[in-house]
Amino acid sequence: MQTKTATQFRQHYNALLDLLLPQQCTLCRRFCFDHGLCADCWQGLVFITPPFCQRCGRPLSYANGGHLCGDCFAEAPPLAEIRSCFLYNDQSRQLILKFKHGDALHLTPLFARFLQAPFTALAEPDHLIVSIPLHAKRYLHRRFNQSAELARLLCQQNATGIFTPKELARPKSGPTQAGSSRSQRQRNLVCRTSKPASPHHQPARAVD
Repeated sequence: MQTKTATQFRQHYNALLDLLLPQQCTLCRRFCFDHGLCADCWQGLVFITPPFCQRCGRPLSYANGGHLCGDCFAEAPPLAEIRSCFLYNDQSRQLILKFKHGDALHLTPLFARFLQAPFTALAEPDHLIVSIPLHAKRYLHRRFNQSAELARLLCQQNATGIFTPKELARPKSGPTQAGSSRSQRQRNLVCRTSKPASPHHQPARAVD
């Protein structure tokens, strides 16, 4: 009975708070009815739905027998499965940059909502959920690691996976990845990220 009363009080309190302090869209700052994006900015996001490549996650124009795109059929990527929630366009780029470089830790629940479907489809209870580390200098500049916070919340909300934020380390600093090609990004990540000191013999999923 007390739990039900507390829940009803919280609902009324949140409704009153929204009335007095309406929510604003993360991108355009117009008023919206939810914590996140307004209808116009939401429509600018192109979410990835089936059919898509089972290796790299790129959307396919039609389902094929192997469920692979041409690039992955010719040469498989180093990771077994890669998934993204939406295509990288002007709208999603603004949202991602705001999350990574705009001191926007409050966007973590929004991105966790976006990634819930691909995360629960791939993650198992015994999988290590690894975050991509930041160098100490970059961490002091950003003040948080968005990869680690997102991985932590995904594990908590979906009750699966083993969150391991210290599995990888980045002992070397370097220039930002902005403006780099795909091959340059992969090379920089390999050169600056150290392998775990004591490797685990169990599957791992990386959140970036």
